[in-house]
Amino acid sequence: MKVEFPVVMLFSLAGNFSLWLAAFLSNSTLTPRFSKVKTTLCWVCFLALHYGLCVLGYSLDATNDTLNLISMLIIAPVAAVILYQEVIPARVFVSVMGALIANVATFFFCGTTLSFVDHSPNPYNIYSLLIFNSIKIVIFILLYLLYRRFMCKTVQDVITVLGEQMRKYVAIPVYSFLAFFVINRITNYLGILPAIPETRMLFILFYLIICSIFVILYWEIFSTALWSSRALRTEAELNVASNIQRDMLPNIFPAFPERDDFDIYATMEPAKEVGGDFYDFFMVDATHLAIVIADVSGKGVPAALFMVIAKTIIRNQAQSSSSPADIFIRANEQLCENNGEGLFVTAFLGIIDLETGVMTYANAGHNPPLLRHADGDYEWLKVRPGFVLAGMEGIRYRQFEVQLMPGSSVLLYTDGVTEATNAALELYGEARLSEAVNADMAKDMPPAELLPYIAGKVGEFVNGAEQADDITMLSFKLYQHSKPISKEALS
Repeated sequence: MKVEFPVVMLFSLAGNFSLWLAAFLSNSTLTPRFSKVKTTLCWVCFLALHYGLCVLGYSLDATNDTLNLISMLIIAPVAAVILYQEVIPARVFVSVMGALIANVATFFFCGTTLSFVDHSPNPYNIYSLLIFNSIKIVIFILLYLLYRRFMCKTVQDVITVLGEQMRKYVAIPVYSFLAFFVINRITNYLGILPAIPETRMLFILFYLIICSIFVILYWEIFSTALWSSRALRTEAELNVASNIQRDMLPNIFPAFPERDDFDIYATMEPAKEVGGDFYDFFMVDATHLAIVIADVSGKGVPAALFMVIAKTIIRNQAQSSSSPADIFIRANEQLCENNGEGLFVTAFLGIIDLETGVMTYANAGHNPPLLRHADGDYEWLKVRPGFVLAGMEGIRYRQFEVQLMPGSSVLLYTDGVTEATNAALELYGEARLSEAVNADMAKDMPPAELLPYIAGKVGEFVNGAEQADDITMLSFKLYQHSKPISKEALS
């Protein structure tokens, strides 16, 4: 249907407003690559191009939105790809989504509102189009403000965390836009239009269903994407926490490169991103070395946080006392305070006099260590287990002594080693651990070789089964009784 040129210009402006909304939504969501002035000028060029295509399309047929819709589906993402910094899938997704919102709102809200306000038998006149453009401006401003208030931050969060994974969501707004285009063509072909009183209610009902489908679809998209983004963000934060936890433990080996009288090595492999196991070793004074291994009840973040507290308290107490029993007594009292979650810690602490080789030790409910004397086998160190730390106030702990001679080795471990489980739900157990360390090739291994060897044996046993608990080990080997270390070396 041929119409006057001023009507074509106003009709094209109405179509052009949809790209305006897509531009505003993209600009409020994405990060500009250029300055505000340059970005605005670029959008003006794209808007002018789209306006020219609208004029061309409506000059040929005022009732045909084909060229308008097709050009918008191309121009909006091209402009977003050129003007913004985010990954390309995110830019395409946001721009096409903005174009879809604009066009659905145009046909449902704006068209329906006009049909109730203007009863002109021929909507293709200047008066009707002025009203239509006014309605469109008001509704688009309202949509823009609602988007900024309720959706913009969510979309930004999803884009930030998903990154290139946004690629799998790009097809949804594109297919939705194409589906809308097909629906628009069908309703026009069937004469279901808001301007016709006989089909007005049918048009409203039809587009109400379409809008509901789009709303539900995009709600599901953003709910899924948001939960995915939160999961990825949590994973990223847990990775950072895992790095922090690993850095809290002594992890530079050889730990005492200036010493030739002993060697020490330790490893921790958490079952999750962060774990509740920890080990520690440090010089208490010029002649005494402390070795600690512990296991906090529970898994994950709560256990990791409690692990930090327990490690700090034990180390601080060890700096003021050389008695493992006293250290545990005071540490237990502190850990019992404000322990609302009811967590507890099993721990073994040994303090080795490097001059005499005497190791004084206490056990707070932990697995007994393995001790090997020179030219002998690894044997379980006989020790009363004692009560766990943070389990009950007022607990007293006993300490014991064992003489380490040159060539002696001590192996500390957590129950993640002996309770490692294979697919048949069999435990690795103490017998297999004893057999592994007492193999001829393992007896004289230095600590830095022994622990990977044990980990390999455990790995062979579980044969790919999921790790259920943290696996932590510490190995100490005494080569000779020593002279006191200097203060300079300690510092």
